[in-house]
This record gives sequence, structure tokens and C-alpha cells, in this order.
Amino acid sequence: MRRRHDPSVDRWAPLPVADVSDLIADGRAWLSGGVALDVLLGYESRAHGDVDVSVTAEDFPDFVATLPDWLHRFAAQSGMLTPLDEAPDHEPLVNVWCLDSRSGSWCLQINLEDGDEHAWRYRREPTIDRAWASAVLNVQGMRVVGPEVQLLWKSAAPLAKDDADRAAVTPLLDDEARDWLDAAIRRAHPTSPWRDLFR
Repeated sequence: MRRRHDPSVDRWAPLPVADVSDLIADGRAWLSGGVALDVLLGYESRAHGDVDVSVTAEDFPDFVATLPDWLHRFAAQSGMLTPLDEAPDHEPLVNVWCLDSRSGSWCLQINLEDGDEHAWRYRREPTIDRAWASAVLNVQGMRVVGPEVQLLWKSAAPLAKDDADRAAVTPLLDDEARDWLDAAIRRAHPTSPWRDLFR
């Protein structure tokens, strides 16, 4: 049944990273969001209200088919939550929330992203791309978003938590990654408060 998202009842209990790692072990998806940045840092820099994985829209159907039955999938569109098989076709599908049927809590967000066999593409500005070898890294056998790619997503309208993430992971960026991020922010989000922070 389609219903409006209600933060007072839609509680999150994010899956542990080890469990998420098992879910993405087939190599289609990768860990993303703030939890991914903590994996890159090697420690938990702050509390996280959710946990994200990303997958290309092309690989999404095959990836979802590998998920266990206790993960109930809902399309998150325009503030509404709809069972995935009932999602309206006229609204773009970019986020899927997974409900743990054992606990009744939301536990995983899946982000649908763009890309082809050569490169990841930024959905908000498709002229921006990044070779897969830089966009998604291998950290102890787990695919994890590159820090500059995650910071680009966060740069559009950063909150305090995003500023904290930026401060923590910026030292991980080499000169090439900083140059790429600087150019990407200027093209995609020229009014971002981060516009001049990576020059």
C-alpha cells in the first residue's frame, strides 16, 4: 500500500557494515553514504541514521533479485513509500528503502545511479563522470564509494553532518581527486558553499 513517509513511525535500525558487505558481495553494488566514508577512514567518525548502498540502474534488477526475502523493498518517491512492485512508472525511481520484516525497522537504502562499463556518471549532471577505478574503491574486499564522489553528492546542499564528513575525509584526497572534485562542484553546484574549498 502506498503511503506518505512519516518520520514519527518510520524508524531506522541500519544494518551493520558486515551484513551489508555480504549483501553486495556479488560485485554489482557498493557501499555509499556516510558509513562508506567511515570505512575509508577506518573508524566511526559520527553516528549514522541509515546505511546506503548504490548500484547502477542497469544492474538494479539483478541486484535486488539477490536480496533475502526478509528485506521488503519500497520505492521512496516524492515523500511516498510504495511496495516496489507497485511503484508508479511515471515517477523516477532513484531510492529504494528496505524494511527488515523481522524487526519492522527500515535498515537499508539503495540508491540507483548512472554509469556504463567505463565510468560512473553523476545523475544530477550527467556530463560529469569518473572512471570506475576511482569512483568505487576496494577496501579489504568490499566495494566502497570513492571519497570525492561521495563529497560531490553532499556538496549540493550540505548539512552540518556533511561538513563533518568533508572535514574528516578531505585529507584522503590526492591532488587529482581534489582537482576533479573542485571542477565537478563548479559545474554541477556553482552556488555550493564548498565551491572554493578544494582548490
